[in-house]
Amino acid sequence: MTPRERVLAALAHRDVDQIPWIEGIVGNGIASAVCGEPVDVQWSVAPDGFPTASGQQLAEEQKKTNRVLGKANLQFCAFAPVFCDRVRPADDGSPVLVGDGLVKTRRDFEQLFRLPSPTDGRFVATAREFIARKEDYCACACVRLGIGATLLSMGIEAFSYAMADDPQLIQDIHDAYADWTAAVVPVLEEIGFDVIWAFDDVAFNSGPMFSPAFYRERILPKERAVAATFTRPLITHSDGDMTPLLDAWLELGQQAIHPLQPDVMDIDSVQRQYGRRVALVGNIFMPNLVHNTPAQIEAEVRQRIELIGAGGGYIISSSNSLTDDMKPENVLAMRDAIRKYGQRRVSAVAPR
Repeated sequence: MTPRERVLAALAHRDVDQIPWIEGIVGNGIASAVCGEPVDVQWSVAPDGFPTASGQQLAEEQKKTNRVLGKANLQFCAFAPVFCDRVRPADDGSPVLVGDGLVKTRRDFEQLFRLPSPTDGRFVATAREFIARKEDYCACACVRLGIGATLLSMGIEAFSYAMADDPQLIQDIHDAYADWTAAVVPVLEEIGFDVIWAFDDVAFNSGPMFSPAFYRERILPKERAVAATFTRPLITHSDGDMTPLLDAWLELGQQAIHPLQPDVMDIDSVQRQYGRRVALVGNIFMPNLVHNTPAQIEAEVRQRIELIGAGGGYIISSSNSLTDDMKPENVLAMRDAIRKYGQRRVSAVAPR
């Protein structure tokens, strides 16, 4: 099986010959360290939210890491812009949001909120160039369904006040973002992306930023309608403890959830309760890749694969991304353990 075939099979709860490994972002520092050569994925985006690098650069630099680690996916960012008072690049070139959101009132929304055309010629050309160079990897288009960008553009304080004082403002900003995503995803699907991966962080370690009732009333109807138009598998992402929101979140109809942060969520419990409905992507704990030993990482990977991977519908990953503070030997130990324990015998079994 190719890397792409493994990911798509796991998302559909079909047999795979090897548990696939995907990641959101791999920092250039850790990528260069494990590859033994410079890796420079230019993750930075222009003010309109679109990548500044060429599609060739984005694909070829990511493939260096995939060839060494055996990682199965390539990432392409198609995020609508967010409105914050400062944005600076991280050391690996990725955009880091600093400071507060700028859209705090309806007047701010009317004056500041402008989104680019989903059919922008430069963006479409970059995406096509990326797909032309993806080889047999699973090409993931990274988007936001709407609520993640809304939180970033408003800021958590203004968002919190608005939940009580002006929930319609939240809904209007959210719906504008969701409409943009609904317009850009068909473009990405036509170009040839394999998976839509939606990054909308809506939880702290202590739990969701809002109640299930607020989510069902103000957020879910629009996002469910948008997700229903997708023709490619959908993975949804949120850090934090999503346990109280899981029943409502899964009404989106996504094929997988990520990353099931292990210090606040029990992936075994989630699989027992929801594993027949949705595939699981996760959840090797990021701090362990920073602080633990290779032997401990091997044991963690083995435990996840044997506990969660046995029933199918499992894709392994870190609990968010591979970052530059991780020990290279630990990331390589993760690779070796996936290869060692992730082998599977493919049978002629119909999809579960």
